[in-house]
Amino acid sequence: MLKVLYLAHDLADPAVRRRVLMLTEGGASVTLSGFRRGENALAAVNGLTPIELGRTVDAKFGQRMGAVAKAVVGLRGLLNGVERPDVIIGRNLEALAVAERASHLFGGVPIVYECLDIHRLLVNDGITGRAVRRAEAYFGRDAKLILTSSPAFIANYFVPRSALKAPIMLVENKVLALNGMPEATPLRLPPNEGEPWKIGWFGALRCRKSLQLLADFSRRMNGRVRIVLRGRPAYSEFEDFDAFVANEPYLSFEGPYKNPEDLPTIYSDVHFSWAIDFFEEGLNSSWLLPNRIYEGCLHGSVPIALAGTETARFLSRKDIGLTLHDASVESLEALFEGLAGERYATLAAAVAAEDRKSWLADRSDCRALVDNLSRLVPSDAEAHAAAASNPATAVPEGSTAMKPDACSSVASLIIIPCLNEARHIKPLIEKLGPALDQLNARIVVADGGSTDGTREIVGRISETDPRVILLDNPRRIQSAAINLAVKTFGRDYEYLIRIDAHGDYPADYCQRLVEEAELTQADSVVVAMETIGFGIFQKATAFAQNSKLGNGGSKHREGAKGHWTDHGHHALMRIAAFDTVGGYDETFSHNEDAELDYRLKKAGFGIWMTDKTRMIYYPRSTVGTLFRQYLGYGRGRAKNILKHGSMPNLRQMLPLAVVPVFIGAFLAVLSWIAVIPFSLWAVACVGYGFWMAVGQRNPYGPLAAISAMVMHFAWSAGFWMELLSFRNRKAS
Repeated sequence: MLKVLYLAHDLADPAVRRRVLMLTEGGASVTLSGFRRGENALAAVNGLTPIELGRTVDAKFGQRMGAVAKAVVGLRGLLNGVERPDVIIGRNLEALAVAERASHLFGGVPIVYECLDIHRLLVNDGITGRAVRRAEAYFGRDAKLILTSSPAFIANYFVPRSALKAPIMLVENKVLALNGMPEATPLRLPPNEGEPWKIGWFGALRCRKSLQLLADFSRRMNGRVRIVLRGRPAYSEFEDFDAFVANEPYLSFEGPYKNPEDLPTIYSDVHFSWAIDFFEEGLNSSWLLPNRIYEGCLHGSVPIALAGTETARFLSRKDIGLTLHDASVESLEALFEGLAGERYATLAAAVAAEDRKSWLADRSDCRALVDNLSRLVPSDAEAHAAAASNPATAVPEGSTAMKPDACSSVASLIIIPCLNEARHIKPLIEKLGPALDQLNARIVVADGGSTDGTREIVGRISETDPRVILLDNPRRIQSAAINLAVKTFGRDYEYLIRIDAHGDYPADYCQRLVEEAELTQADSVVVAMETIGFGIFQKATAFAQNSKLGNGGSKHREGAKGHWTDHGHHALMRIAAFDTVGGYDETFSHNEDAELDYRLKKAGFGIWMTDKTRMIYYPRSTVGTLFRQYLGYGRGRAKNILKHGSMPNLRQMLPLAVVPVFIGAFLAVLSWIAVIPFSLWAVACVGYGFWMAVGQRNPYGPLAAISAMVMHFAWSAGFWMELLSFRNRKAS
C-alpha cells in the first residue's frame, strides 16, 4: 500500500478533503497534516485526525511566511511517530516548503507539488514576483511531479515562467463519485410564467466584481432574475459581505453546503451556474477550470462563462453553456433578453446529453492517480535522476509525462469497433486525443451500421481532424471490424491498438501500451480488465466479475504483475504478427481473442500482460443481457477448443458441470441424492457471496452470487450447445 504524507495549505479547504478521499479510495494510506486557515475548523476526512502545523490568515502573506518558517523549524517534533511515507504531496507553495523539509527528515522521499491556483505573485514581473518564483524553484527543486487542474495553468505558467522542471499531471476538479454514477438529474425546466430565472453562484465566494455585477444585473431585471449564493465567502475580500447581501432585494446567501452530498439539491434549485471569476482577472481567473463547472453540469444547470477564458474555451469545445462577451450589466441583459422556455430547453438538453463521466471522477480515477504516484517511488538512482531532468510538458488527466521518442518513432493504428454508441463515441475519441498528439497514430472507427447518430458524430469529428476516419463494417461483428481496418490501413503502421467503444480507459492508455511493447519487444500486449457497475444489478455483477467467484482467478480479470502469458484482454498487437497468423477468425462472434492468442503462441509470438495500465469494463445491467453474453462466451470457448483440439483448463472445466448437475437435479423424483450436486453448487456460490460481503464489507456480495450463478449456467449452457451442435453437424 502506497503511504502518502499529504501537507495542506488549508485543512478546511473542500479540495483537500476531495484529494484525500481520492488517495484513500485509490488504495493509498494517507497521513494528513497542514495549516488551519483563520477560524475554519480542522477537516476530519474518513476518520483521519490531521496534524496541525499552525494557523495562517487569508490575504496576510507575511503572516503565512512566518507560520511556514515556524512549522519547518518544529517539523521533526510535529511529525514525531509518523511512519516514513513513500510520497509527500505539498498543496500550494507554503505546503511545498514544508514538504521539502519533511523529505529531508525522512531521508529523501519523492515530492509532489499540487498547485490548483496560480497566485498573482507568481506571475508578478517585479522584485516580489521574482522572489516568489525563486522560492518555488528552491522548494520544488526535488519535486518529481506537479499536479494541476487546468491546461491553461501549464500553458501560461508552468512551461513559460516556472523554473520547475518536473513532469505535470492534469487532474480536473471533477465531482468525486465513490458510490457509482449518481442518479441522472431530471431535465431542468424553465420557470413557470411569472417566476424568475435563477442563477446560482456556489463554492468559494471571493470575487467582489462578480458580486457587484450580479447584484446590479438582478436590480436591472427587477425580479425577473434572482441570484442564489451558497458556499464559503472569503470575508477578507469584501468590505461587509453580509450587509451587502442583506441590502440586495434579488440576491440571497443561503449558507454553506456539503460537497458532494448537497450538490443535487442546490443545483436543482437554479437554472444557471455562474462559472465566472474576476478574483485575479486576466491571470488565474482566466486560466482556471472551476469546481462549479463540473458540479453544475453534472446536475443539469446551464453554465455561464466569460469569453476569452479557459472556462469558455472548455465549454465551447463541448458546445454547451452561455458565453458572456464582457463583464457588464448590458451584456448580461442581452444574454437573457428574449430567453424563452424553448431556448432554455435546448441549452439544458445539450448539458444533459454530455457524457456524465466528463463531470465526475470515480474509483477508477482514484486508482489511476495512486498508480501514477506509485511510479514515483524510486527503484534506482539513475531512473530517478532521469525523471527529474525531464522538461515540464502537459499531460492529460490520469497520466504522467512520458518520453516522447519512445512512442513517436513508431506508427500506431487505433481501431474502435462500434455499433450504436452515439452517447460514448465523442468523449472516447476526445480522451484518445492526446494519443494522437503524442503518438504517430490514426483512429479508425469501424462502424457496423449504427442508426443512432454515431456515424454522423464521427463524420463531424473527421471533418475537423483528418486523423479520425469512419470505416463501414458490413459484417458488424468486432473481429471483422479489426480485420477490415488492418487490411485497409495496416500497411502504414507497426502496431494496432484495439479500443472497445463501451469501455473506459486511462488517458495515457495507448501511450503506456506502446511503451511496454517497445520495452519488452512483445508481439502482443494485453491488459487486465476492471469491472465497474452503476445500477444495483450492474454493481453486483461487477463485484462478481472482479472476484474468483465470477472469473475463476483469470489474470486478465484480476490483474497481476507484468508477465508473459498465454491470453489476456486484447489491447496492442504488432500488425506483422497479426497478419502472419491471419488475423481474427470471423466465424467467431465471441472468444475470438482467445482463439487468436492460441495461434499467436503456436506460431512462437510473445504475449505480455502489462501492469502499467488497464481498461474499465461496464457489465450488462440486466439478467437477460448477462445471460446472452455468457451464453455466447460459452459457445465461443467450445468452438475454440473444437477447432484446435485443446483441453480447457480447470477453472473452465468446473462451470461445465453446472448444466449437467442442473439437469441431473430433475432425477430427484427418483432419488433425492440427485439434487445434492446442484445444491452444493448453489450453496457454494451463495456462501461465497456472503463471505465476500463480510470480508470486503460490500453489501452486494449476496446479489453478486446470483450474478455469478447466471454467468456459470449461461457459460455452461453455451458450451454444451456448441458441442452438441458440432456433433450433429459432424454426424450429418
